[in-house]
Amino acid sequence: MADSVVNVPISTPSSESEVGSSKVTDVVETAADLSTIVTDQSRIENEEIEYEDYLKCSFSYDKAGRTAVCVDKIIEVLPEDAAVLDCGCGTGNYMTAIAKSGKCKSYIGMDVNEGMLYHARKKAALLRNDDTVSTDVTTVAGSLLEELPFEDNVFDCVVINQVLQHLVDVRVFDRFKYVTALFTEIKRVLKPGGVFSLNTCAHDQIAAMWWIAAMPGVLEKIQYRTPDIDELKKMILDAGFTGFTFVRDDTPLLGEAYWKYEGCFSEEYRSADSSWALASDEEYSKAMTNLKYALREERETFDNIARNSIAKTGHTIQVFAYNKPE
Repeated sequence: MADSVVNVPISTPSSESEVGSSKVTDVVETAADLSTIVTDQSRIENEEIEYEDYLKCSFSYDKAGRTAVCVDKIIEVLPEDAAVLDCGCGTGNYMTAIAKSGKCKSYIGMDVNEGMLYHARKKAALLRNDDTVSTDVTTVAGSLLEELPFEDNVFDCVVINQVLQHLVDVRVFDRFKYVTALFTEIKRVLKPGGVFSLNTCAHDQIAAMWWIAAMPGVLEKIQYRTPDIDELKKMILDAGFTGFTFVRDDTPLLGEAYWKYEGCFSEEYRSADSSWALASDEEYSKAMTNLKYALREERETFDNIARNSIAKTGHTIQVFAYNKPE
């Protein structure tokens, strides 16, 4: 399949080099090769409110087991020949399944982090060279703290997965100002009747995650950054969406790797979930000591608690809402 750019009107592309994976030819496999990536991290707002080093984490994100949770549910709601925008696409975990679904005519993955985009671009290139895939796939570098660089009413579906906590400015009273602004932008670029798909975690689900349960300070911080379901529903409805529905899903964000508890002693494993980055040195050290003891002396009890917690709360919330016709 020839390289191409998705036929969706883009109102203000900042440069030609931002679009499409064909622009990237370097082979980068490890964090030691970071210098070979040409980065564009000029958006000061992102740098000031982001708490994770995704440029570094991008090299082990997929290897650690990060999973495209609820992608089957997303595909179910897609209309035929859908134009899809993935806001905060990361390494492109959702890209392959959506592109190969047979329901997606065009897919754009957008992210601000060039480390994440590098890996997404590699996946996009593979899809464009796969004769069995008809989806037009591309990537765009851009910040979700700004207006989306697309014209009005161009997408059938906009997806945003596990991103909200990275858009929160905890320095100000209205800490969710970027989230609410993004919801308004998503409504603008959606076609009438288009679907807004969002995956996040409810507060009880965050508390049920076994490593976060070991770090109460991290729990408090991540819950503060994450709107709980009632607050989230109000934000989405206030943005003008209708038909708000949500379901709880039991699939861990790390897939089966979630149950490989000793993985937490590996930096690669920890890099797949940004909550670790919120731990102070003291809390991290204490958690490591407690986890080592629990897994050595009380592993069966630890495992039972972890599994029962997820069974009770689920692991994520999948939300759907619709852009009502004017």
